[in-house]
Amino acid sequence: MSATPPSGFGGGNAARSTPFGPTGSAVSGGTGASPPPVERAAPPESPPPSSPADEYREQLTRLREIRAEAQDLLAALDSVRTGKTTVRAYAAYVRRTAADVAALLAGVTGRSDEIRHVRNAWEQMEVNPLLANPEGEYTAQEQLHYLDLLAAQIRRLVYYVGYETIPTRLNEWLTGARPGYYVPFHLVFEDELPEREDRVRILNHLAYSPEAIQGGLVDAANGLIYRYSTSVWSRLLSLALIALALVGCTAAVAAACWLPAEGWPLGPGHLGAMLVGWGAVVAGVMTHVGVGGVKRAQAQGGLPPVIAVGDFSKIASARVGQFLLKVFLALVGFFGLVFGAGVAQLTVFNAFLVGYSLDSFVELFRGSLEQRATAQVASLKKQLGVEG
Repeated sequence: MSATPPSGFGGGNAARSTPFGPTGSAVSGGTGASPPPVERAAPPESPPPSSPADEYREQLTRLREIRAEAQDLLAALDSVRTGKTTVRAYAAYVRRTAADVAALLAGVTGRSDEIRHVRNAWEQMEVNPLLANPEGEYTAQEQLHYLDLLAAQIRRLVYYVGYETIPTRLNEWLTGARPGYYVPFHLVFEDELPEREDRVRILNHLAYSPEAIQGGLVDAANGLIYRYSTSVWSRLLSLALIALALVGCTAAVAAACWLPAEGWPLGPGHLGAMLVGWGAVVAGVMTHVGVGGVKRAQAQGGLPPVIAVGDFSKIASARVGQFLLKVFLALVGFFGLVFGAGVAQLTVFNAFLVGYSLDSFVELFRGSLEQRATAQVASLKKQLGVEG
């Protein structure tokens, strides 16, 4: 006696069942006709795999959230330090914050030194009695000691989070900026790194790590990061523009000796003195820039400034607007000396001092010019009989 196999496992003409419907031929009314095909549902699309860049951005987001949690915790504990509240009153918030930071850290998979420092700082914070047992009873001396420990550990954590995340954000901002724009580092990152000393440390690291910032020139002494063009031709064009401005101003100085105007105090005989004086003004400006570089080096701990010839085109691209303004002000200061003090006072020493103290001299010349203009207007009003 042969046993009848269960449905779906028979041989011959029996239909076989699959996850997508029956297959094979089925006998229906002896006709041997096949049933209509069953439409298969499309399998669900799997999410596209995340790229390493996306994972890195997600990691940086988590680190910034950890920094925000730690800073908010420090702000809450500062109110305890000042006696406005107690740790026990903040116990629920402290535990919730600790759980949030632990969950965020679990999603940080990087293995850099800075991330390891962040983990170590948090592990040291976790064993602090104020975090481990915020409901506990502590003497005033013990509580102050634990608060000081937490503040130091949070500062370390915040610093290393900034060390890891700030360069990437700077690169993103500079990519969207035009050459000549700058990022005021201390103003932008004051909330993320409240301690100026920590911001200076990161700025110095960026200044001495040229590859950390793409298309950015770091002025650590002034806390500015300038955007320069990544195109070599564009940077060379900036150099050419500055050189053209100097040549144009020199031509203007020479042309002033041949200006056919009645009562004009200059003539062809003054050409030599004018060109030498203009050169002295430019030399004074360059000396002032060099002395400023030495002062900035002293502000950075006495280290000598980095002077790379290959970076001159980058500096020109990043600060071409400032250079052109400086050249124009030098020309204004030069003619201010010529017309204010007279051609007889156009000595090399006087011209050099004008260039060295250009900003002060231009301001002085502006004030003198305004006084003369006011006096001239008053004289004209008196002649015309106009009051007021």
